[in-house]
Amino acid sequence: MSSGKILPRRQAVPVLYTRGTHYEVGFDMGRTFGSMIKNFLILSKPLNETYLPLYQSPKGRQIYNETLESVKDSFPQYVRELEGVADGAEVEFHKLFLLHLDEILPQALKHQPRNKNQPTGCSTIIVNQKNCRLLGHTEDALTETLNHYYFVVAHIVSDKPQGKYNVKEEHFMSLCYAGHLPGYTMNQNHHGLVFSINTISAELLRSGKTPRHFLTRALLATSNVDDAFRVLKDAGVGAADACSVNFTFLADPRQMCFNVEVAPSPERKNESYLSIKEIPLGQHNYHVNQFDRIRQDQANELMIDSSISRMQTFGTYKPPMSEQDVRHMLGDVSGGVYCVWRENGSCDEVVKTIAVGIFDLNARTMSLYSDNPSETEPHCRLPLLFK
Repeated sequence: MSSGKILPRRQAVPVLYTRGTHYEVGFDMGRTFGSMIKNFLILSKPLNETYLPLYQSPKGRQIYNETLESVKDSFPQYVRELEGVADGAEVEFHKLFLLHLDEILPQALKHQPRNKNQPTGCSTIIVNQKNCRLLGHTEDALTETLNHYYFVVAHIVSDKPQGKYNVKEEHFMSLCYAGHLPGYTMNQNHHGLVFSINTISAELLRSGKTPRHFLTRALLATSNVDDAFRVLKDAGVGAADACSVNFTFLADPRQMCFNVEVAPSPERKNESYLSIKEIPLGQHNYHVNQFDRIRQDQANELMIDSSISRMQTFGTYKPPMSEQDVRHMLGDVSGGVYCVWRENGSCDEVVKTIAVGIFDLNARTMSLYSDNPSETEPHCRLPLLFK
């Protein structure tokens, strides 16, 4: 029974192993986590207070339809996957697709005020030293998302090539928010790709383009650096909204890590606007929820204030050289209202850190924490899928 109650932090990380077609894998996610997904749809304030009412308007429906058609043209297999989630969980597809549209609908309709309850934070630290190569990521989300996430390890085999990049096989692990497609938070695949996403709230959004959630879902299928850039560039369409992608491939002979800021094209070109930063051996990098290099207006005051605060906190530390350093930094509770590790003991805090992942690129493991990593041991340490 879906009660719509917010529970205190659970010390649990559910993991689903599933194999099949895109639809079957989606259906398994939906069926397995159906009660969690139903509960999340009841609790989600952005969905119920903003997206659904706008979807009921003719202009809102038009934006929804043109964006859905655009995604179907590029990535019909991921629309089928999401239909599988909806069918498996016995919920309406349009509610799930609205979650993937995120702020595109209110922004395209110039709906004021823009949703103040946006997730205001996730922080990524990359350490790229010869004897210590790490990608650490905190996943912060609206309090209603606490306990509403799960890991999916999926092996998808299609009988014929799928979508604009003709993908036949995918094998990946991803942390998913309830009812959402894999690929948006912290992720890895069997080609040795490891990546995390930082949401960025751009002022300029485009309907009829590819929502970031579908770009990052397509990223899960990539097998090398050029592939990854091609997916993010999205030639012929381009990003509808903004994010930052932190990634590396374990087999890359250069052992290069990357941060890519992805934004809608300011010139209305049919491709994403990208800013690529290389993080070579001997370097480190921090990225939070703001543009560091792209000069575009940003919409969410809280997210920007929080980002500035978290970057200042990281700036007080010596450059991280070990997993212990990264755990301390990602568990930091200084910085007042906008600390790196968000908890503050209250159930009514708008945003909480729901999970932390630390990928050890040398040991090829991923450590998962559902509580503060500077004070607790990981729940589990899982091997990466890369062979």
